[in-house]
Amino acid sequence: MSERVALEFISLFVPSLEDAVPRYAALLGTAPIDGSKAAPSPHPFAAKGPVVFELGGVSFALYECDGRTTHPGDVGFGLVTAVDQAAARLREQGGRVFWGPKAVTPGGRTMAVGVLPDRHFFELTQPEPRGAV
Repeated sequence: MSERVALEFISLFVPSLEDAVPRYAALLGTAPIDGSKAAPSPHPFAAKGPVVFELGGVSFALYECDGRTTHPGDVGFGLVTAVDQAAARLREQGGRVFWGPKAVTPGGRTMAVGVLPDRHFFELTQPEPRGAV
């Protein structure tokens, strides 16, 4: 495999961002940051968010679940990769891509969301092209 894949963020879906943010800030010992582009915003399955905490080289993103497609405790692993190829590999391993690949920002950042047979969710993202606003 020649393509580089990087873990960029972990997303956690909570029932209420208003209640969760102070708890996670206290637990992590750090305040959320403003303006992070690590985690998708908007997320196709979130009611609100993200609220992002920088933890070393990986961002930790809280989203408020929408109660239909996401529920409290759902976790996603955000991989930065070539989305189309990664989605194909996920399917080859018996997984199911249930959203995308499609653009999630006007600048062209693409995303696909899928799940492996062991029920782990992956949010496959491709950064916006250089120079996109």
